[in-house]
Amino acid sequence: MASGSQIRLLGRFLYTQNPFYLISCFLILYGLQIATIARGDLWARSTFLSASIAAYTLLMAIICVGVVRIGKVWEDARSIFLVVIISLVALSAALDELSIVQWNSAALLLGLAYGFTVIVTETVRRRCRLSFPFWYALSYYTMMGIFFATPLVLGNAVHENHIMLANWGAPLFSVAIGVALLLMIPAVRKSEGMVAQSGSPWRWPWYPLTAFGILVVLAAIRVHAVWMSFGFIGAPVQFEPFLILPIAFAVLVLMVAMDAGSPVPSRAHLAMGLAPLMFLGGVTRGGMTHLPIQSELQWYFGSAETIALVLILGFYCYTWTQRRKGSEFAVMATLIAMYGLSDLPRFAETFGARHWIFMAVASVVSLIVCLRHRRDQRRLLSFATIVAATILACGHEYGRTTDAAIMAAGFSLIAWMTIGAIFNTELARMLRHGAAVISIVAVIALVGLEVTRSLGWIAFAAIGGLAVLSILYMQIVRRWGWLHVFACQSACLFGLLVWTSYETGSISETTWPVPSGLACLAIGLTITSMKTGVHRRVFTVTPERKSRWGPYQ
Repeated sequence: MASGSQIRLLGRFLYTQNPFYLISCFLILYGLQIATIARGDLWARSTFLSASIAAYTLLMAIICVGVVRIGKVWEDARSIFLVVIISLVALSAALDELSIVQWNSAALLLGLAYGFTVIVTETVRRRCRLSFPFWYALSYYTMMGIFFATPLVLGNAVHENHIMLANWGAPLFSVAIGVALLLMIPAVRKSEGMVAQSGSPWRWPWYPLTAFGILVVLAAIRVHAVWMSFGFIGAPVQFEPFLILPIAFAVLVLMVAMDAGSPVPSRAHLAMGLAPLMFLGGVTRGGMTHLPIQSELQWYFGSAETIALVLILGFYCYTWTQRRKGSEFAVMATLIAMYGLSDLPRFAETFGARHWIFMAVASVVSLIVCLRHRRDQRRLLSFATIVAATILACGHEYGRTTDAAIMAAGFSLIAWMTIGAIFNTELARMLRHGAAVISIVAVIALVGLEVTRSLGWIAFAAIGGLAVLSILYMQIVRRWGWLHVFACQSACLFGLLVWTSYETGSISETTWPVPSGLACLAIGLTITSMKTGVHRRVFTVTPERKSRWGPYQ
């Protein structure tokens, strides 16, 4: 029963989808390639292949119109439409070799072929009574123009020995296809409204985006064929995923644009989740490519990894402008990833650029986010964390790691105290407690450094400054716990003063009674305060004081 059910499902699929037109297309194009090899000279082979593809394309166009106008079988017509598009793209690739050897003849044939493409497309569309809005038509014919212009431009470059242009041909082709795809943004943003009266039973986005989907696949294949035909001089021909990155970027942007105004932006969320996968296109050979433009790539862009991360950053910047949730954090995460994973362009290094600049830009982005969400304590905390990391990164690259660590710790302390003073939440309380611990640990560390390395007045000034900051902060946040922090810091300062005076000989047999007398005075005042009850009145949290100062912590 199960086997019979599967056979019926397969039969139903073959009947409804009818993939035999596509299978026939690939078989015929492959057969024409084989038949061409047996021809005579290059001109005969090129004209035979291009004429055969044109004749097959014309046949499929006639069948397509007949299936729609006479048979009304739109399911089969969809496959035939795709066959026509595949054949037209194959026609553009049929003259690669001729465009290198006999450029003038190839230019004539390619010009006629592009005109043939326009005529066939418009005839099929009009005879089938299909609408084709302006932005879709502009993108389609621009892409077709790129397919046909590429052999002309790069064939002439190889013929005239313009090695640089020939080697850059495949990346430039990919960028051009990406730009042509982005021309559809105004159309896909309006989505169904642009093809409401398409003249076919196909709903948006099946019409007309199915045609562009097959063009994207063909462009991804063609970009490697361009490298093999024109840009592999002196380099091995291998698969380069780096070449399809601009096309992938354009597709992701279109997915976001398709959900403009949608209450459930599922395509946009999917695109944002898929965007980091573009990085895989730049990690081959550790960021190096097999392309013969490797040295120029390092000089102008750094590496393939850098280009991949720049495209990811550009994509998330676009989603940020479209107010997609989480985009700002994705931008910051990408910038941080660029600090650790990308290579700077060589020309930028000659001007003194360093990797920490990516962290600095991430800090600026975080600051912009904080200014827009002033009451969001988590964004403020992320800003403080990124700035502290930027300070550490900068100090590390310039060989001042210890100084940078001290500055980062100081900035983090002030940031935590500020957030703890502004907000009255569980997170703010945790940050206040953390700042108190850091303050005490910092003072103890300064005492240790003074004892072992003799920092001099810097240690005393830092400890005194922290003690003053603690007592002022106690007044701001009205939390009694900071009095204990101040007491610990003051005790450390006093102990350090006594130790330093002893080490330097300032405390001698003639002067030791004075500091000893001051210490006894402090102990006596403490005992007296305890006897009179002042100590209890100061440290007891009464209801009135609690209403003014808040709880102990």
